[in-house]
Amino acid sequence: MHLATGHDDLPQGHFNPALALYPLAHLAVELYSSMLSIMWPLFAVRFGLTYGAIGALNMVFRGSMTLPQIGFAPVADRYGPRLLAIAGLLVMAVGMSLVGLAPSVAVLAAILAVAPLGSAAFHPAGTSHMSRVLARRRGTAVALFMVGGTVGSSLGPVVGAWLYTRHGVAASLWLLPVGLAVALPMLLFIPAAVRGATQRTAAARPASRVPGAIVLLMAACVFQAWLENSLVSYLPLLYTERDLPLAAASQVLFIFSAMGAGGVMVGGMLSDRLPRWRIVVFAQVLSVPLFVGTLLLGGPWALLAPAGLGFVSALSHPVTVAIGQELMPDRVSLASALTMGMSWVIGSLGVTLTGFLADRLGMQPALLMVAVVPLVGMACMLILRWRTPRPAPAAQA
Repeated sequence: MHLATGHDDLPQGHFNPALALYPLAHLAVELYSSMLSIMWPLFAVRFGLTYGAIGALNMVFRGSMTLPQIGFAPVADRYGPRLLAIAGLLVMAVGMSLVGLAPSVAVLAAILAVAPLGSAAFHPAGTSHMSRVLARRRGTAVALFMVGGTVGSSLGPVVGAWLYTRHGVAASLWLLPVGLAVALPMLLFIPAAVRGATQRTAAARPASRVPGAIVLLMAACVFQAWLENSLVSYLPLLYTERDLPLAAASQVLFIFSAMGAGGVMVGGMLSDRLPRWRIVVFAQVLSVPLFVGTLLLGGPWALLAPAGLGFVSALSHPVTVAIGQELMPDRVSLASALTMGMSWVIGSLGVTLTGFLADRLGMQPALLMVAVVPLVGMACMLILRWRTPRPAPAAQA
């Protein structure tokens, strides 16, 4: 599904530093955010937090990280994404480096509300700028961006566990140079998008209508997010019900996440050579048996199934963002926010429904019911394909 094309901002024979620096910046942003999970037990001891209080603080953090993307995206589309992405990285770096120094719960809550606004600004801006750099290879561009974030998410808990268990949460300040070390070369070496002035002129006109097709695309993202977030949230509880060690659950989740990095890259590159909608449908169909296998299989299959699931489910992540940008070619930052941010927020609400089902049916039956939701997403993609006209093939560079 290639709905719109453009010219690369990358001159022939030249390397744009954005291709390396944006993935590194995404790695730093996700490194900061993913380490928070390791800090919760330490905060609980320090401030006497209950599980409910931790849940509320986590909701504030996640909400500030995702919902404001809708507000930041038009800013990136109107004024250009480069400076907004750099500012977002700096806010995240400073805020999350100070979080361990919070003297009270009130200050902690304030930091957790403000710091992730940097992530909310960075994601739509960074994705849209990467797509402008490689406009003819949009899927690859988005995949490169996402791979950095996937690596950061995998490294965050490992780095956090090593740092905070040895030196306490105040050691968060030691991580400030990570963000600064990436932000400075971004400011010095990433050029503004070549077409930035033209896009600002277009953005000054009344905003184009958001196409109805984006709702179908978001729905496909929502159901995939429901599946993946349910696995990450409830697999440790399922293992506990079976009297299996939590270390086994952590191994499964690590393999699931690590294999996602490969799936992101392969999915993005394939979608620049094959119709994008086919990649998404393929990933959604295969997710069903691999998810079931992750829940039911033992022995070596207990690791192979989640490895396959992590790879296959991640195939669609950069592809859906690329499709959204092609549906909204003059508002690519907003398209990125809708497919990356809002869709995953809504999909996370499905995790709550999974929990309610587990209270009544048990964890395994509830998760097995969730296994079918990617098929609903597949139906949405097929309807989107049927409703969207096919453009003439674009000339290749």
